[in-house]
Amino acid sequence: MQTGRKMDISLQGDGWLAIQNNLGEEVFTRSGSLQIDVNGMVRLASGEMVLGNGGPVALPPFDNVQVGADGTVSIIPVGGPPDQLVEVDRLKLVNPPREALEKGLDGFIHRKPGEAVDGGEPADAALRVVSGFLESSNVNAVEEMISNLQLSRQYEMQVKVMRTANENSEAAARLLQNL
Repeated sequence: MQTGRKMDISLQGDGWLAIQNNLGEEVFTRSGSLQIDVNGMVRLASGEMVLGNGGPVALPPFDNVQVGADGTVSIIPVGGPPDQLVEVDRLKLVNPPREALEKGLDGFIHRKPGEAVDGGEPADAALRVVSGFLESSNVNAVEEMISNLQLSRQYEMQVKVMRTANENSEAAARLLQNL
């Protein structure tokens, strides 16, 4: 879904964005609605810190910020010329094996117990992001609800037709018995 907001990112293909949950653990998400707090820390809209190559991503004062296709976070420093783009960090994009992952009660993806990697999950340089977009569900809830109602009505009509055919068959059998 296109948002046009520079700090909204969407991951292309497989992979996850590494974040730090409220317990200080490295967990994964595909949610890319990034915010910058008053201290310059990059966080998810829900408040968790976004991890970069060296830990949580922290931005110095800037006039402009952008996220590159490889997850590189660059800024134009306060008062700097518009063409002076300074690379600050790179979002930690990871692609652990699916069988080693599970969804946690906090809604984030975790490594299964016993599957943890010392020093955290290694970054995958092949992963790409698109700035100005957010992932959204591929299901339209209203269309699906209407479709379910239509299927329910069709089922009821078929049951009614079958019941009527059965009643007609029984009536025909009774007529034949009386002859």
